Amino acid sequence: MSNATVDVAGLYAAIDAKRRVEKLSWRALAHNLGITPSTFTRMTQGGRPDVDTFAALLRWLEMPVEAFMEPQQNSGAAEQEPIAMIGTYLRMDRNLTLEAAEALEQLIRIAYERLRTTSAPQ
Repeated sequence: MSNATVDVAGLYAAIDAKRRVEKLSWRALAHNLGITPSTFTRMTQGGRPDVDTFAALLRWLEMPVEAFMEPQQNSGAAEQEPIAMIGTYLRMDRNLTLEAAEALEQLIRIAYERLRTTSAPQ
């Protein structure tokens, strides 16, 4: 069984950022997505959305599920976490096309792999 869980705080932050850009109230956003406004309240308290709501939120954000999954322990995923976070922000930028965001993410990933240290700084 997997240890991966949803990064509710990260998901909520991404939703809030896009909501602000689109100048939507929480109530209007909930209405547009066909979910209850209380969903967002529960998320502020650490509650996870149900799977259908999670899927609706991801579609609205136009982001992959991996962007909001906390890494599994001992999976090596923690090394990729900074790049995933950067990619998330790039895809949220309405001034970039999806292709441009992906190209920038790839450039950053290459530079990161080249420049990172193999052990933690002391």
